[in-house]
Amino acid sequence: MTQQYSPDSPAPGSGGGARDYQLYVRTSQVEQAWPAIPGWPLSSRLGPLLVSFEITLKILEQSLDEAPSRLYLNSGQKCEAIAVCLNLQLRLMTEFAAREATGGQTRAESRTAPVPEEIYGPASGESVWREVVEKLGRMNNGARFCSELNLRYQALVEALGFDLGLNDTEGFDYDKWVKPSQVHGLYSPDRRENYPEDVLFVRVHQVCEGLLEAMHVELRGAETALYRVDYLAAESRVLMTARFARLLETMLGLLGEMSQTEYAPLRLAQRDINISQSPRWQAGKSMIKDHFWLFIQQLKNYGLDPFLILINYKEHVVEHRLLQAFKLLSRTMQESLSNHVLLMQNIQGSAEVGNIDPDALTLESPGASPLLPELVKAFDKLTLWTSLKYAAQSGAVIRELEEEQGVAGKYECELPAEPSTRSRMLRTIDRYFETVREGDREAWIGLFSESPYLEDPKGSQPAVSRQELDLRFRNLRNLFPRIDSCEYQILAEGENSLQVQWTITGASFLKDIPASVTRDQMFHFDPNGHIRMTIAAWEPETLADQLLEQHREAMLDGIGQID
Repeated sequence: MTQQYSPDSPAPGSGGGARDYQLYVRTSQVEQAWPAIPGWPLSSRLGPLLVSFEITLKILEQSLDEAPSRLYLNSGQKCEAIAVCLNLQLRLMTEFAAREATGGQTRAESRTAPVPEEIYGPASGESVWREVVEKLGRMNNGARFCSELNLRYQALVEALGFDLGLNDTEGFDYDKWVKPSQVHGLYSPDRRENYPEDVLFVRVHQVCEGLLEAMHVELRGAETALYRVDYLAAESRVLMTARFARLLETMLGLLGEMSQTEYAPLRLAQRDINISQSPRWQAGKSMIKDHFWLFIQQLKNYGLDPFLILINYKEHVVEHRLLQAFKLLSRTMQESLSNHVLLMQNIQGSAEVGNIDPDALTLESPGASPLLPELVKAFDKLTLWTSLKYAAQSGAVIRELEEEQGVAGKYECELPAEPSTRSRMLRTIDRYFETVREGDREAWIGLFSESPYLEDPKGSQPAVSRQELDLRFRNLRNLFPRIDSCEYQILAEGENSLQVQWTITGASFLKDIPASVTRDQMFHFDPNGHIRMTIAAWEPETLADQLLEQHREAMLDGIGQID
């Protein structure tokens, strides 16, 4: 099921722009720079992260060097932002290396695990780590950042079991495997002579390619765990993927530190090039969707779905944790794109100016669309079901609190003293249920007086404004997306009141499971026949329990069926 892609082919759904992105960012050269040490599986997993770390160091070094000459930029803020990215990278590499190196063993046992002798060598002389730490220390607050980076570095050394050699200590042959000079050369200084910000743009995206590769490693591990139905292991992998996605967003945020006057012509030259055109980004999205689909199919084999897991989280703890992990990952990926959209718009302005290619805003649609729509639907169902289950209880609690605080005066309602005519009341009642059947919200609201009062169910928080009536009608239609019938009968009549029993039948929000509910509702009318007050007596929690039971039965009946 793992998504495969060719470095020379366009990313799925991205049109021809993927090819432009790969050429501009030089993704093939970045991939070639990732070390592959024979006999050491950790190299293919940790290598891309080390290369991304070295590129980020180079970004910071250049930013520190140019700070005195670019006084019109807040260079200190920019350098601090890059230091934060380095800190996060070291932290995630530490956790990544600790888990991968141990292979499930204790840390002490992992120290005896065989490591190829050829990884060792002299201290690194090519990395810009020492220069960066020295220059950063001379900045305001620089000493604090240096201290944090050194602590993170030592934690990484502890997790690996050997020193990377960045502080002139014997250990990992950093120059041989990471090849800093080659990494620094991934961007040619004279490549875009007229665009000073080009180097930052390219290097940030080169770093992101390594982070995306780390996400793929986690997602492949999640897939293996899912096939073993090891949901705790899958949860760990999905959560780690989300953390790399968050770091990706932080890294892309560095583009916001660019000079707008220099970045605007660069963006125009690039047209619509953005991270969503990276084949790794597209493949990662597909992997996440595929893994979640696999999880849903496995749940079906037990008569479960995400909605039932959310409802009965105490009974399905492990499944619920994995569901929440997917929720975090989906949200993080969406936020990364959404924030990138805002970043681009803030830098280059509105497309309405007329000089911005509309394709440059292609991030907006995927940024707004949910990555896992099935998960969003499950939470929508949970919200509707919970609102139905606890409608009377929650409304009563809110009303009681408002009465205690003396703000419940808005619920006071005087019944009309003057009688209404029977014909007007009957006409209003008939129209009331007609608008419910037709879904005519505005006409339904128009049947109420200027000062309405709707208590539904009895004892809950009333609706006392047209805005609140609007919400109540929408909730009714959400509960019954399709209404098949809405019948009523009059039980009692008064001078300005009618007691009505009515039954609504249709398809519920739970996969069209049939729903039917009967209410005993009292209507009070003003002299013109408008509804002044109405109170509905029924038990929404009973309907909620019935729907949930029917949904459970439907899932059990569908065991073994694959969508």
